Amino acid sequence: MSNMLPARIERVWLGWARGSAVEQKAKPKPLSSGQRHYMYRLGLMAVDRFLKERGFRPNIEESNNRLSYEKRGVLIDVAVVEPDRIAYVSATGWGAKVVTAKEAMRCDYVVQIMVSTNDAQGTRSPVFVPLHKDLENPARHVVTSVLGTLAIACDRIQKLQDAFTKEEVRQAEAIPLDLKVDDSFIPLLPE
Repeated sequence: MSNMLPARIERVWLGWARGSAVEQKAKPKPLSSGQRHYMYRLGLMAVDRFLKERGFRPNIEESNNRLSYEKRGVLIDVAVVEPDRIAYVSATGWGAKVVTAKEAMRCDYVVQIMVSTNDAQGTRSPVFVPLHKDLENPARHVVTSVLGTLAIACDRIQKLQDAFTKEEVRQAEAIPLDLKVDDSFIPLLPE
């Protein structure tokens, strides 16, 4: 008879001072390295779709972690890179020290966003967005970081405004990106 009983489900409820109660949901399991990389690529795919829908042409071969496009003299490069490959030199007095982005940002990967134009302004300084291990939705973070950076760039770069409007970027940011982690589909790689 006990085999036919329903499974036991334990729930934890939080009570508030005014008498209401809310179920406390368990925190999701942390993503493995392979799952995070998969989510980064999903975010890049959404950015890819956004740029192609606005007439940008890819100018490199297809890649899992790097996008590059051009349209009317605007070049946009987006990549997920290891920050220990990015360095700058800081000088104090007569000494110089090399600092990597990994030391400064304390993460294993960053999104690098570069915008260039074929005018007097040329290539702007790249923007680096850290991709920390504890991100709840890494794909959404990649999309909003890239599109948010492009929206800010629309304010300052006339040629980028000619390619798409800031409002188009904001609308794309608001589109639901319901990407859930499916353990049966996403590769599980050891940490």
